[in-house]
Amino acid sequence: MLLLELLLFQKLLLTILLRLLLLLLLLLLLLLPILIIILLLLLLLLLLLLLLLLLLLLVLLLLLLLELAY
Repeated sequence: MLLLELLLFQKLLLTILLRLLLLLLLLLLLLLPILIIILLLLLLLLLLLLLLLLLLLLVLLLLLLLELAY
């Protein structure tokens, strides 16, 4: 009797775990596009910052060259 109850309990536990796993998977699938968009936006922001830094360096270099020309 105890063995039977144990088996039933184990089965119940397994189904609950499987459902939780499926729910997690579904949640991940739903959140994945949002996460990808956020990552792309962050990457774009980083690229823009790098471009600004490069532009700043170029301007400083030009100013230095102008200073040396005089």
